[in-house]
Amino acid sequence: MKHTVLFILLSLLPLLSCQEERMAYEQLNEVEKIFLTNPDSAYTRLNEIESPDRWNDQLFARYSMLYCQVADKLFKKILYTEQLARALHWYQKNGTVEQQAWMGLYLGRSYAEDKLFVPAINTYSEALDLAKKERLYNVAGYICSYMGDLYFYTGQESEEQRKYKEAAEYFNKAGNINSYALALRDVAKTFVFQDSLSLALNTMLKADSIMMSTKDSVGISSVKNGLGNIYRKMNEFVKAKSYYLVSLNYDDTIDVYPTYLALSNLFYQMDQLDSARYYLEKVNTPLANPYTSTDRFYVGYLIEEEAGNTALALKYLEEYQEAKDSLYDVQKQVDIVDAEKRHNVVALLEENRQLQYVKYVLCGLILILSLVCVLVYQIQERKRLQKINEKQLLLEEKERLLILLNQRIQEKDMELGTLERVRKERDQVLSDIANLRNDKLQTSALVRKLKRQCQKVDTEKKNVLKINDERNLIVLIQSIYPQVATFMEKNPLNLTEAEKQICYLSFLQLSLNEEAILLNINPDSANKRRLRARQKLNLTNTAVSLHDYLLTVGN
Repeated sequence: MKHTVLFILLSLLPLLSCQEERMAYEQLNEVEKIFLTNPDSAYTRLNEIESPDRWNDQLFARYSMLYCQVADKLFKKILYTEQLARALHWYQKNGTVEQQAWMGLYLGRSYAEDKLFVPAINTYSEALDLAKKERLYNVAGYICSYMGDLYFYTGQESEEQRKYKEAAEYFNKAGNINSYALALRDVAKTFVFQDSLSLALNTMLKADSIMMSTKDSVGISSVKNGLGNIYRKMNEFVKAKSYYLVSLNYDDTIDVYPTYLALSNLFYQMDQLDSARYYLEKVNTPLANPYTSTDRFYVGYLIEEEAGNTALALKYLEEYQEAKDSLYDVQKQVDIVDAEKRHNVVALLEENRQLQYVKYVLCGLILILSLVCVLVYQIQERKRLQKINEKQLLLEEKERLLILLNQRIQEKDMELGTLERVRKERDQVLSDIANLRNDKLQTSALVRKLKRQCQKVDTEKKNVLKINDERNLIVLIQSIYPQVATFMEKNPLNLTEAEKQICYLSFLQLSLNEEAILLNINPDSANKRRLRARQKLNLTNTAVSLHDYLLTVGN
């Protein structure tokens, strides 16, 4: 019984965390079902989750992967480096190589956003090595693309071009046609910055040919815009204009204002100032991209300066300067807000680590304490059983001796002197047997339990003699005192069941009040039961107890 309670207590320890983990699994399963078809709803659900950093490493790693995948679809920011580093650490120990490569890509991007370029390149390189080793060409292509973006930001043109070319090769091997065409577009841009316009044009035309075989209107628009930029650089303004306009025809899902601004700039270069103003006016609206909005004022300044409208040109120039300053202030505010969010995330991660540590320590202490309790209980139980076994062996030995002595009495019946001595020895043996039997009975767990029950009255009646305990008591008494079992079975005095019960309870040697408590009756009723039993056994006028009388029956 004690073992059962202990194991139940131990099994309850993980239930609290299991409930939380089950809810987390359900939340992530729901997001996985919808993020491909409804990324907006998936993104909302992920952001509604409270304190995912408190989850265990496995759940948090899965959450991080899902969050980054959904954020990519919606062009949102991914998680912080501290969070992604934790996720990558779990995937490195338990995840697949592909999962490790993707998470390495996300962590590298997070480092790059924090301007930590060396950790970013190192993380990208490790992820790329994994992807190439396992021939995961698609993820390898994306890693190379982002490495190219990083080299573009740091002004390393040759490395930028090399990485974009690698990305194109990997996307081609993976059969990712869209990404292959976009990687070629990026390669073409590097040729533009190197003034290798013929190479840029050939590469962009190849990208255009591939992209046109897809239904990706956004990708097609981007490549057409790239061709317009190249032709504008080559001073082939008519072709540049045609490609810009084609880009607008496809550009129904992304920001069209950079193309309008490019057209305005193109017409400015062609000295068609009215057309330049027309397309510039289309950009005269609140924009999601603050850089396009800022560049709008500068193009306006160029147009009006060329037209000789000095006052308006100066107005545009002032607005351009104000927009730049405002953009800088907004960026500072964003950086401050982001820093506060990052601080909160780092603080939460540290708190979670401390809570996990405390949890492991407490679980360890509880486990050790439980094991100690089990060990102490087993030692005590072993000692008790050993004592009972020793008494049982001694009892069996005495019983064998009694048999031998009875045989000797019979053999020496005619020798009175010897007979008297043997009888005394037998009486001593009988006394020893009686004491051992009594010790065996009184030290049994059942008798000790029943005696504890009748120490005081329990209003809930939990101490009342139970049927099962009474049966076990009868079996115990009959096993120790076989003559009592024989007497009760024959029942020569026609004892009732209540009188038999009183006889068996007499072996507990209880007081009248204790017996009344155990039977859940008042002391007067208990006394009457005793008197009736004594009358049946012809003990009314004697001082012999029921217990002592029953010990003599059959002898």
